Amino acid sequence: MKRIGASALVIAFVLAAAVCGPGAQAAQTSFKGKRVSTFSSSRVGGGFDIYNRLLARHIGRHIPGKPAVIAGNRLGAGGLVFANWLYNKAPKDGTAMGILPAYILLERLYGNQKAFFDPYRFVWLGNMNQEVDHCSVWHATGVTKPEDFFRREVILGASGASAGSFTVPTIMNAVMGTKFRPILGFRSGAKRVLAMEQGEIHGQCGTYLSSVKASLMQKVRSGQLRIIWQMGFTPHPDFPDVPLAIEYAKNDKAKRVLTMFFATMAIGRSTALPPDVPAGTVAALRAAYDATMRDKAFLAEANKARIEIRSMSADGMKPYLRRLLGHPPEIYAEAAAILKRGRGEAKKQKRKK
Repeated sequence: MKRIGASALVIAFVLAAAVCGPGAQAAQTSFKGKRVSTFSSSRVGGGFDIYNRLLARHIGRHIPGKPAVIAGNRLGAGGLVFANWLYNKAPKDGTAMGILPAYILLERLYGNQKAFFDPYRFVWLGNMNQEVDHCSVWHATGVTKPEDFFRREVILGASGASAGSFTVPTIMNAVMGTKFRPILGFRSGAKRVLAMEQGEIHGQCGTYLSSVKASLMQKVRSGQLRIIWQMGFTPHPDFPDVPLAIEYAKNDKAKRVLTMFFATMAIGRSTALPPDVPAGTVAALRAAYDATMRDKAFLAEANKARIEIRSMSADGMKPYLRRLLGHPPEIYAEAAAILKRGRGEAKKQKRKK
């Protein structure tokens, strides 16, 4: 499988900025009379779906010609089905886009033969929220600080072998020396919290703090749910005193692997176009996207629904895409090997129904 080097990635970014900069041919682009579709890879009501539908309700006002914008879902393989469709089959005229999970980009670099795309060639409009993952435990476990993760086994609930709730603790075990034991079969955050309350598991890792803010803050404030550390490059503004996991990495290799994974969170709600969309169309859609992120009605609806918005432009995404896609091949090979071993063990650890 051909790999495009990190230097090629940087060149691609420079070229994209040159031909798709703000205003480039945007005035000549109109979507009047067209229908724009924006997709997510999650089911209706899932996190990606909620963000995608919020975007669909507002972005049309800012696209030249004010087209109708329809939200849809393309499910399968944790987002891989949607990524393959967007890259290979979606129309390349700006009428098809969607929230593409950043972790899916890694599948091609891991050597997944079912990833039929070049992760460097998707065209990005921007990111609706800079996500930060976390590890939290139930108060009865006795875990109170990050050091406890290295001293004792901590049983975690995980939804599936490709989900962050499994991959993140699996990677941290391998490169940091934590003693997490993720158990598959806990399909939602609500089910994991219930299992904590019932003593079936100790906690969860690899889930977004924005989800905690939306539904679990009462349990956090009461002390029932303890947020022990967070996974990102800077602390979440609402949790400034929670330690960063990357500060506990013991060597450069661990930091590089963690950097790759944590970058997927920083651009966790990003909207992409397929390759080869005309530069003027890209410019028009990027301008519309940025205007939507500042739109008062959009922000008011998000605030009312407790949907966190900490957006960034396509240009703002570039440093995080480099952190995600700019590593040497051996880093991706090591991560792939770790996850393969972990998934083999996970089959033995699956929750008993």
